[in-house]
Amino acid sequence: MKAVEIFMIRKSFARNSSEKIRQEAEDLINDKHYKGYRLINVDFDVADNAGYIYAFITMKRPNTY
Repeated sequence: MKAVEIFMIRKSFARNSSEKIRQEAEDLINDKHYKGYRLINVDFDVADNAGYIYAFITMKRPNTY
């Protein structure tokens, strides 16, 4: 069983897209935290040539060392 999971959120560039992806990442982190996951890292990346903004969220699964 994997001890760490990486979640990815992708949004296309639009008005307020950075605020929308931030809110979606925060909601995902809160939801997983209530299920026993622990946050390790959050990273936002912009792919200019593709027109997307990404959020990579690394979390430790519950009941793993």
